[in-house]
Amino acid sequence: MKNRQLVSGMVVMTFMLGGLSVSPISTVAAKWQTGMPRILRGNFTSRYLKSGGFRPTLAVGTKKIVIQTSAKSKTTVDRVSSRRSTPVSYLIKGTYRNGGRTYLRMMFNRYQGKIRVSYKNSHLVNGQLKWTKHYAGWFYQK
Repeated sequence: MKNRQLVSGMVVMTFMLGGLSVSPISTVAAKWQTGMPRILRGNFTSRYLKSGGFRPTLAVGTKKIVIQTSAKSKTTVDRVSSRRSTPVSYLIKGTYRNGGRTYLRMMFNRYQGKIRVSYKNSHLVNGQLKWTKHYAGWFYQK
C-alpha cells in the first residue's frame, strides 16, 4: 500500500514539475532592430481623396518614413528602429527632422494580393507611451 502511494505521488510530482518546466515561446522580438522590416517597405497610398483631390501617401524606406497627408504637408521620420509587437504589427521608433522622438505602431496584412498598412502614433509622457485613439486609414501598396 505504501509503495503504491509512493509511486502515485512520484507520478503526480513528475507531471507537476514537467508542466512547470515548459515555458511558452515568445514571438515578440526582445531587441530593437535598426531599419524597417521588409514587409513594411514600399510606397503606399490611401484610397480616399482629401480636399483638393489629394490622396495621402506613405513612403517607407529602410531608414526613414515619409508621411504626406496633404499637398503641402510632409512629415519625415528618420533613424527608425523596429520591433515586432504582435503577429500583425510592428512598433517603430524614430526621430522627426526637428529632433523629437516618436513612436508608431504599424499594422499590416494582405489585401487582394498586395500589402496594406495602417499606423497610429504616440509620444512619451512621464516615461509612458500615450497613443492616439485611432489608426490612420489603410494605405495600399502601389
